[in-house]
Amino acid sequence: MGLQKCRPCGAAADINELEYISALHQTGKDELREDGSIQACDIVAFLMSRHGIEVTEEEVLDKIIGTFGQRTVDSRSDIDLIQLLALLLIPLLLKAKQSLDQAQQASSTIRRQSGTCLHRQKGDSRWPDADIIESVLRMMLHDATGDATLRPLTKELIRQILRFYGEGEASNNEQLLDEMVLAVTPDSITDIEGEPILLDQHSFAHGLTHDVQHYNIDFENSMTTNFHDVFSDEQKGDVKEGNSVKTVRTLSCIDYTADTFRSKSYVVILWVAWILTYFSYLQSQNVLTMAKLQCDEFEFGCTLAQGILNWLVIMFQLSVLGSIFIIAASAGNVKNANPFLMVVGICATLIFIVLPFFLELSVGLVSTEKSREGINPVLYHLSVICGFVLLIDPVMSMFQRFLPEKSSLLMFVQKHMDNTRLEAAVKRAASFKMNRLVRNACDVHKAAELDGGIGQGLETRYGIAMLAFAKVSDQKEELDSFINTWKRIWNRELFEDEGIWLTTHVLAGNVAQVTVCVLLATLFAIVYSGELFQQGLDHLDKLVPGYSQRWRLLVPLFFGVICGELTIISIISKYIPSSINAILQFRSGCFESLKGNSFLKLRYAVDNSSLLFGSIFWGTFYTSVSVGFFFMILLGIIMWPDFAQIIGVLFANIIGIGLTVMLKWIVLRGYRRVTQQGYYRKNVVLSNVVNIILESWNLALGIGYMLIRGLYFILAATMFIGRVDVPFLSQDACFVGPFELDSFPLIFRKDLLSHDAHRHPYIERLGVMYMLKLRHDDFGSRAGTHWRLLFIYALLPWMRKYRRNDESLVISEFKFAANRMWTGRMPVESEQSFESSKQEAGVPSELEMLRAENNNLRMLLFGHGKRSHLTSSCPPAPSVSGVPINLQKSVNTA
Repeated sequence: MGLQKCRPCGAAADINELEYISALHQTGKDELREDGSIQACDIVAFLMSRHGIEVTEEEVLDKIIGTFGQRTVDSRSDIDLIQLLALLLIPLLLKAKQSLDQAQQASSTIRRQSGTCLHRQKGDSRWPDADIIESVLRMMLHDATGDATLRPLTKELIRQILRFYGEGEASNNEQLLDEMVLAVTPDSITDIEGEPILLDQHSFAHGLTHDVQHYNIDFENSMTTNFHDVFSDEQKGDVKEGNSVKTVRTLSCIDYTADTFRSKSYVVILWVAWILTYFSYLQSQNVLTMAKLQCDEFEFGCTLAQGILNWLVIMFQLSVLGSIFIIAASAGNVKNANPFLMVVGICATLIFIVLPFFLELSVGLVSTEKSREGINPVLYHLSVICGFVLLIDPVMSMFQRFLPEKSSLLMFVQKHMDNTRLEAAVKRAASFKMNRLVRNACDVHKAAELDGGIGQGLETRYGIAMLAFAKVSDQKEELDSFINTWKRIWNRELFEDEGIWLTTHVLAGNVAQVTVCVLLATLFAIVYSGELFQQGLDHLDKLVPGYSQRWRLLVPLFFGVICGELTIISIISKYIPSSINAILQFRSGCFESLKGNSFLKLRYAVDNSSLLFGSIFWGTFYTSVSVGFFFMILLGIIMWPDFAQIIGVLFANIIGIGLTVMLKWIVLRGYRRVTQQGYYRKNVVLSNVVNIILESWNLALGIGYMLIRGLYFILAATMFIGRVDVPFLSQDACFVGPFELDSFPLIFRKDLLSHDAHRHPYIERLGVMYMLKLRHDDFGSRAGTHWRLLFIYALLPWMRKYRRNDESLVISEFKFAANRMWTGRMPVESEQSFESSKQEAGVPSELEMLRAENNNLRMLLFGHGKRSHLTSSCPPAPSVSGVPINLQKSVNTA
């Protein structure tokens, strides 16, 4: 139903999503760092906005960036995108290590000791394959040494691996090398000065995870928040170990950006109740009379003053009274709320919503005196129903602490009235998505091996994986259809796997649209029972004696109401799938983020999202009423006897135009098969004559075409009044000079991105890592970070371009190159010897070699160009007299 679109998939989509979270995480106003790096100010802003943690930039630099990133004096200190990925991989690596430990023990013993063992089967969507660490280790050894055979761990081996992957500065840091050797040494081995230990999957896993043991993988299966996972004992006042953090009050009960309140359903009903209460008691006729000026209403000055006064009253009612009610009613909507705050919320609901239904009084700008006219009775009843629903949540929350831990009532409350369940789903989604990222990378390596692989033993897995990634980077998949999206919502797959977080504005607007359905039906009843409508029915009965003609008016009325109601149902059903598809397109790279200028517009004036709730409500109301009246009037004119002759002539012309156009279509269909072939003509003379005939004929047909086009535009514009989630006007038609005609789709996307900046599964996981480092000084180390970087280099070599260090040779023209000279520098002595040997042997320059190799790879990728004989697509092999063997072979061939 218009929702199916294509988006990137596989490994390319994973990289796009990492760029996307970097764009969300950055806080710069004027530009985004296209390398994806995160600075201290970004982390400080995120921790305050998401968790209310107050921390200084210096603390972030010392603890977080100093451990997981690079802190330098002369250049900027940051965490680049590949280092962010290393943080995100920590839980997966811990699971992989646990799988390795499981293989060394009796499986039955493991099953008795840990419940998470059930998730360790190969193919589980949230648990990595048991052989992932061994596979990556062999890739790394094969690339750096030319042989995947396991070998003893030495500093020289680590130095060689680091240099191959471009970490020249790290390879020359003797202290770091010592720490990396110690990191892979299991606790049971103490004598590292004697016989070197073997660098196998167990020691490699130990190096990857030895410094991050404070992360508990059981957090992902617990019904708790991320903050609770890290600081649970501190919240209880029992700080057993680690540091405490300073938190500030953020009024989480009304936090509609990060949705840190306790119950989302409570907030949704609260806003619907408030809008109904406002129109019931604050916009009644008595209130309007009190705010009326005593002057001549036909004078312009009086009309102007009355208009200003009316809007001042509305501003006071909504801004002052509305804020007081919303804040007071939301006071108890926080996690572990004080019972007193819950009582405040209950009292606010009773005073503002429930009691006005049963009491009648008039005080200032508030009047609860009831009117039986129009839709007022329906508003009163809907308002009080919402009030009673609101009372259920705080009452059940107060009594849940007295219920047994496994009570069915308690389970119901946690399932439907607690955001903790949604946050727990986001934690599980982070595991799913990270495991999918690793498996997509493994699929690229498998495809590379199937395409030719390492048959001669000269190519690196690094190089062939880069080539395979370039081949699959254009893969796309269709977004879920309308029906499939609702199926995935129903079975919670989108929440558990993709980590979708529906915004409060969208949900509240959706529920408010349901009330529009009821109000439209009420409006129909009012029109039907109105005196004017009944007079029209009586007039029709008198037109033809003995025959009732009131059907001429009843049919258009019923048809218009049905069209209006169907329009509302259509809009209601599309908002949530549209929101989800927009988020998925941003995440997969369908919409530009990190490297797109338009993304900066979505970071400005995010507070405009406060317009959405009212816009969704009124937009749906206007759309339904407009569509209903349009079809009612159209059908009424057709059926009214006074217009019978005009309608007959109109229909005759429509039929004539239709038959003519059909004849034209049949003739042109046969003509095009005979005379046209693509953009070229087989019979030029016939084609020219036919074009003249069509040009003249279309002068008349254009009248009907443009009339129909105008009707299409009017109807489409009417239908899209209530669709603030999708742009109706194109980029070319949306602007008149500097003015934007329709900014609401942009505001809608700002709201989606603002929530994703706080609730994306990757960003939530990064938040956990930040908090764990603030809590535990020994969480993370430079050695562990570099081991994890090597893991990423081997498994995801296409991430290499995001690494920001001074020793890297970043040459964008050579991004396809698999040559070792591109991936990192050789030692200075080796470089000098290598250059001199090349000159003596007449070997082409390094730049010429890289260019020729790049051309070869492009030829393999796209099938264009002539293959150069100057180089092969493999990195330098072991050298003889300073000249790599493969270069000698290339020169001999030349």
